[in-house]
Order: sequence, then C-alpha cells, then structure tokens
Amino acid sequence: MMPKDKHPYSLSNWNNFMRHNKHTFICLLFFLTGMQAFAACIPTTKAKRTYRIIHNNDGSDLLRNQWFKHRPLSIADLDSCVDMVANSQVTTYMMCSGSDFFYVDSRYGHVMGNDLNGTLDCGCDTAQYRDFLKYYRNHLNLKIAGTDLIKATLTRAKAKGMEAFITYRMNDLHFNDTTTRCPILYSEFWIKHPEYWLNDTTQGYNSGGALNFAIKEVRDRKLAIISEQLDRYDMIDGYDLDFMRFIVYFKSGTGPQNAPLMTQLIRDIRKKADEVSKRRGKKILLSARVAPTVEENMMKGLDIRTWLKEGLLDFISIGIHWRGDPAMPVAKFRKDLGNDLNIPFYCSIDDGGYKPREFWSQGMHRGMCSYILSQGADGIYLFNYYFGEYNSVYDGKLHLEEGGQVCRVMMPQMLQELGSLETLKGRNKIYALSDGVIQYQIKQNTPLPLRIMNKERKSAAIYIGDQVEELYPEEAILFFRTSRPASLLLTINGKRVNQEKTSYTKLYDRERGLEGDQKEYAFLLPANILKHGYNQIEFKSLEEEQVNVIRTEIALKYGNVETYGYF
Repeated sequence: MMPKDKHPYSLSNWNNFMRHNKHTFICLLFFLTGMQAFAACIPTTKAKRTYRIIHNNDGSDLLRNQWFKHRPLSIADLDSCVDMVANSQVTTYMMCSGSDFFYVDSRYGHVMGNDLNGTLDCGCDTAQYRDFLKYYRNHLNLKIAGTDLIKATLTRAKAKGMEAFITYRMNDLHFNDTTTRCPILYSEFWIKHPEYWLNDTTQGYNSGGALNFAIKEVRDRKLAIISEQLDRYDMIDGYDLDFMRFIVYFKSGTGPQNAPLMTQLIRDIRKKADEVSKRRGKKILLSARVAPTVEENMMKGLDIRTWLKEGLLDFISIGIHWRGDPAMPVAKFRKDLGNDLNIPFYCSIDDGGYKPREFWSQGMHRGMCSYILSQGADGIYLFNYYFGEYNSVYDGKLHLEEGGQVCRVMMPQMLQELGSLETLKGRNKIYALSDGVIQYQIKQNTPLPLRIMNKERKSAAIYIGDQVEELYPEEAILFFRTSRPASLLLTINGKRVNQEKTSYTKLYDRERGLEGDQKEYAFLLPANILKHGYNQIEFKSLEEEQVNVIRTEIALKYGNVETYGYF
C-alpha cells in the first residue's frame, strides 16, 4: 500500500507541483478564462424568453369614442382609455394606425370619415354617413388640441410605464366592398387603382378587393406608409406588422412562389426601423402577428422561417382572424420552428367567439390564457380586448348572463389575472375546442365537428393547463353540443361519465346560439378524472343514425363565482 504522502493525488505532491509549475498554471488559467469569454461571445440558438402581455387596440373604437357613449372625443377620454389598461399585467400597449384608411394625418390618404368637403357621401344611407363623419370630427378635435390618436395614446402609455407600439394592419378589408356604394368608406388609393385588386373571391370576406402584394406599387406604398409612421412618432418602442388583418396577400395557390417578394418587403421595413433606431439612439423593435402554423404562413406567402433566420423580427405572435381559436397550436409552432424560433413568441386571443358577436366569456378567456401559457408561449397578445360595452353600456357595472354564473363582458379587472399561470391558478375557467370554422383558408386547431356514424366511436382531446394533480376543482363539468338529440356513451381518459346535469346548460349559458335540432348536454365528471395536459374524450353512438358533435368544453369550478371568478 502506498504511503499517504506519496499518493499521486496527495496534498504534498500537489504543493510540489505548484511550486515547480507556477508559471505554467497561471498561463493555463488565463487560457481557460479567455476560452470562457470567447465562448460567451458565440451566438447560441437558444430562444430569448421575454414575458409580455400585449394589449392591441383597434383604434377605430377610440376614434369613435365608443368607450364613452360616442360623445365628442377629448384627450381626457383617451387618457382614461389607456388608464383602464395601465397598472395591470399588461406590459405593452399597441395602437392601431389603420391600413390604407388612416386614423391620423398622412400624405398617402385622408383620415377615416373625411368626406373631402362634402364630395363623398353614402347616397340614401344618411345614418351611416353621419355616423362615419364622427371619426373625422373627433380627429379634428385632437388636432386642435395639438395631438392625434397615436401620439396621445402612446404618450400616455409610456407615462404609465408600458411599452408603446404602433400596430399596422397589412391588408385591412373592412372598407373595400363596392356593393355598399358609399365612397366615404373607401380609401383613395384603393378606389383609384382597381388594377391592383386581387380579384380572388375564394379566400374569404372581401378578399376580391384585397390589394395584391405581387404588384410592386402595392408593396412600395405599404413601405412608404410604415416609414412615415416610424419617422413621425418618436415615443414608440416598436412597430407591429399585423398580417392577420387580413391574411390575403396573393392569389390562391401562389403564396410560396411570391414569398420572396414579401420577405424583401420585411427586409426593407427592418432596414427602415434600424435607420430610425440609429437616429434616435434607441432600438425600435419590429414584430409581426402571423398565422398559427409554418405551413399556413407559407401558403399565404409569409416565409416566417426565413424571417427568423435573417433576424428580421424582434418577436413574433400567432393568431387567427376574429373568431378565435381556444386551442391554438402553440406547442406545435414552437416545435416546428425549433432553433429558428430564437426570439420571444406570443399567442393572440381575438374577441370573436363561436359565432359572430358571440363573445368569449370571462371563464373562457381564463381557459385560453392558461392553455397558451402552459403550452409554452412567452405571453399573451390580447387583440381587440374592448372595454366599450363595459364602460358605455353598463357604466362600469357587472353584467351577468341568465343563471348568474357567466359574464361575457370584457372588464379591466381581468387584466390583473390573465397574464400569469400563478394568478390564473385556482380560478374558475373553461377549456374548449373550436367548432371547426375556416377563415381565410385557415382551419382552426380542432377535430370538430365529429361525425359519428352507425354506433361508431370518435374522440377529441381537450388540453387542461391547470395543474389539477396539485389542486383539483370543486366540480368539473363536460359540456358538448350535438346536431340533434342523441344517445351517446361517454368516457374521459378511459373512465365512464354518466352523471348528467340538465340544469347546467342554462345555468352556465351554454344554450346560446342553438340552431334547429341542436342539443346541448352537461355532465358532471367523476372526481380526479382530469389531468394536466391532454384529456381524451370519447363519444360512442348508441344509434345507427349519424350525429355530429359540434362543440366540446370542460369547465373547472374551484368555488363560487363571486370569489373564484365568473365563467
């Protein structure tokens, strides 16, 4: 056995080594320190994670002063609108500038509602004409006060500690329907250049009149408008390109071949933003709101993978058009892009619900936010999260649906909880699947409707963002809607579900929008049947005649609505 002081790893031998090799050791130390510093400079593919809760304001609702009963707009009104969002979880305030129909003065067209000294009208529709004039008159009110919609709101947002962004609708189709025969609704550029229209009616509402981005003059105009706004507003922290309003840029089937044209436009916008950044001595961020999958974006001519590889964006958001998807493919988007997704990533919630104007309820908003954050997004993008109805119709008072459990009015108080899994924990919520609507050729992330034939079994999975293994709700309720009354055998995660609660469909306002022979069902789920993640719901038909399952929802009730939140 070797003596202790002769062991090759003994303390005495180490001291001898250091006495004779001190210079070598110091050189080695400097080498390793240098290598560490060098390694720190090597770019990595790890995605940056920056938490944001984004509030996107449509702009037209403020210019019309919809939040304050359509009275003449004042700066005080705009300050109040911003203040309803401030001092909450919202980090980023976005104000829409319009598209080719401007909410502020521009050398590229007139402000929304300007009748050009009485030369534009709406024919016999005098009510619509007078209503539209309000936008322009309110713009003039702000102009007299030395400001405009963007300057006033974003200056206030900065004063309240939020990031300030302009968001620009890349191809807004609200006001390009010639069947209205109301010239005050049209932009000058659009009406003067029908040769620039897409003339493809297959893609969705007003898509035939969409501007065609394959035409250079269209892209040049968009760059010029965006550049004008970047130059004008020195309080902004960033600029958001909203491709979801509306996601129509090229003729059907030509998106991939035209994608390089759109990529070059993004490069040009990035270059302009960088020029402004250098001039102002601060970074102007550039972001984009795009379709929910890589494939759908490429179909529309948006090569987002190349945008990310070239570093053209500072963050990216996914969304859909208006009728929101409560189960957006968040995890798939992150997985499909892999290391290319090296910037913060957010997911938007639109104000539309299952049907036009059937707004999401507060419990559904909680469920969607919990889903998005649990699936790996870096934050929430609230699109058109209006307080107009709350403020102008209900005067800031709570309004509940029949049954007293459900509130469908968007309220500022919700901004204190929607942005964090921690503040959503233990709050009443509803998880759901879309009914399968297709908007502008983009299908929502859902297996519905399930068409069940001749005693078949069909299934759908609902993702639960709550950590129900740690804190299980007081009640869990399955709601589903069928095309007609039907006899079905139900299981969730392989366990039978048979305790029907017929009174719950009305109590929880789930019968809203029923059509024809449709039937809404409610079942109380057995204790501890749910899990965090995907929960498999199986429907087995006990009949030979076909029946369709067209809606599926799971409500988690942690307690009374006054304490734990309205559904």
